[in-house]
Order: sequence, then C-alpha cells, then structure tokens
Amino acid sequence: MEKQGSRALLAAVIGMGILLFIGSLALVGVLVHRMMHPAAPHPVAVAGATVPAPVMAGPGVQAGDLVVEEAPGTHVQSVTVRPDGLLAVVLSGGESVDRVVLWDPAGHRIVARLVLGRS
Repeated sequence: MEKQGSRALLAAVIGMGILLFIGSLALVGVLVHRMMHPAAPHPVAVAGATVPAPVMAGPGVQAGDLVVEEAPGTHVQSVTVRPDGLLAVVLSGGESVDRVVLWDPAGHRIVARLVLGRS
C-alpha cells in the first residue's frame, strides 16, 4: 500500500513539474511575441476637448493639402515623428503661446492640440 501512495505522489510531482515547464514556455512565448509586435498606443479622449477642423479647400489650395489656421507670424520650431506615424509639430510665435500639434499625415487631419500656456 505504501508503494502505491509514493508512486501516486511521484506521478503528481512529475505532472506538476511538466505543467510548470509548459506554463513557463507559454509565458516566454507571449513576452517574445509582444516585444516583436508592439501594440500601437490607443488615443485618449479628453472630456470637453475640441479640435478645430483644418481648412481643406480655398484659394491656392489643392485637394489633399492640409492647411492649418494659425495666426500670422507662427513658425514651426520642430517636428518629431512618433512611432504610430503621427507628427508632433511644435509651433511658436504668432498671437498665441507655444503649442504642440499632433498631425496625422495619412488621414490629412489634426489629431490634437496642446497649448503650453496662456497668452
């Protein structure tokens, strides 16, 4: 009788060891997959935030051009490409304080604006 109990215990320990090994392999597989295929960040909606629509047509503007309505004297300070394909454009000058505009070149639209202070 004692041999059957020890055999059952040995079988249970071996079974649990196999399950731990398979679980560890699955965890490593998931981690490698996530590192090789990172998910694009999801846009965050802010309550009450409004983004003015860009002007898509007008004199001297061709179809597909993006014209951003900014005050005269505004100039681009820097442009940074984000991993998700958006461009972060830092604007300064004009009648407003410095601001960051997130532009989606593929969608021909302004995604968000960040005003860095009050004028």
